[in-house]
Parts: sequence; structure tokens; C-alpha cells
Amino acid sequence: MTKAELLDALREYPDDSVVVIEVHDTTLHEDLYDFTLDPISWSRFEGLTREHTEMHELRLCPIKNTIK
Repeated sequence: MTKAELLDALREYPDDSVVVIEVHDTTLHEDLYDFTLDPISWSRFEGLTREHTEMHELRLCPIKNTIK
């Protein structure tokens, strides 16, 4: 993914969105990895008034290298 593609993918999310690196079912070694973006959004309701807050977590998911 290029910088331009990443910025374009992130454009619709608020600046205070959490960005995390998600690693699952793969062993990563010292190397350079391409990645996918997996945006997760949900609503949080708080207090007796059930005030609504939209939350966002932007997951960068490494793609396992297949070249040996």
C-alpha cells in the first residue's frame, strides 16, 4: 500500500481514531511487510441519558510474506 492509498483510506475517519497493528495466525520476523487496513466502527452509549459516541479503530494487518 502506498502512502497516498493509506491517506485516502483514512480520510473518512476522525483524527482521534485509534490505530493498532493486528497480528493473528502468522509468525512475523524482522522484515518489511505490506498490510491491509481493516477499519472497525461501533457506537458507545454512556450514562442514564445513553449519550451516543461513535468510535473507530483502524487496524493495520500485516500480510505474511510468501517469498522465501
